[in-house]
Amino acid sequence: MPRFFFHVRGPCRSLSRDTLGLDFPDVETAYLEVFHAAQDLGGEFVARGQNPRDYAIEVVNASDELVFDLPFLEVLDRQAGQPPLPRSKVDRTARGHGNGTVQP
Repeated sequence: MPRFFFHVRGPCRSLSRDTLGLDFPDVETAYLEVFHAAQDLGGEFVARGQNPRDYAIEVVNASDELVFDLPFLEVLDRQAGQPPLPRSKVDRTARGHGNGTVQP
């Protein structure tokens, strides 16, 4: 099972690195988990007086290659109560060029 690491990118490109990672069966499952975690983390940023829209979660694989990133802006802009849209396909061309995006 692949291991994914979830780094939090902040203002001024600061990075909080995940050194433990989590195992998920596929990218889609990792995306759904990080989406739900971002919903919870958004409130933590607000409680500390920080704007969650200034942050993103970068998901990398065990080789430290970017698999996808999830801006908190994307999470916060979803309507309350609406489940995240499943991302069914990784854009392998973009990932190969280092900016790994996930296509809906």
